[in-house]
Amino acid sequence: MADDRPDDFGCADCWPPIAANAWEARPTLSQVAELIDESHFHVMILACPRCTQHFVSVFTEMIDWEDGDDPQYWTVMPITQVETVDLIKQRDSVTETTVEALGSGRRCLKRDHPKGPARHIFWGTGLNVGPHD
Repeated sequence: MADDRPDDFGCADCWPPIAANAWEARPTLSQVAELIDESHFHVMILACPRCTQHFVSVFTEMIDWEDGDDPQYWTVMPITQVETVDLIKQRDSVTETTVEALGSGRRCLKRDHPKGPARHIFWGTGLNVGPHD
């Protein structure tokens, strides 16, 4: 895993400088642990098979009862080894507050798919849990 410095995470395969490329790399990450598994709110820890960097991945969704075009949001953020161990220890008691407390100000990858055709993949900072049912 990369050093535990916030500016030194991942490798060129899992955390490239271009947000769209980082999103394309997400499916290559392996699941380490599932922390929250609800139908419209999913939090898990993923790892890069090459460098072993761990990431927290958050998915939220709101049901669109009118058009069936459900808004969906993802955030992926690299986490330190200490954060990984702490999250796994807390597994059954992880809450939205626990997740949002991770990596304040740390760069994260976001993919927003609001209602309609617009989809956005971009870099953000910090981790916030999006709206969900």
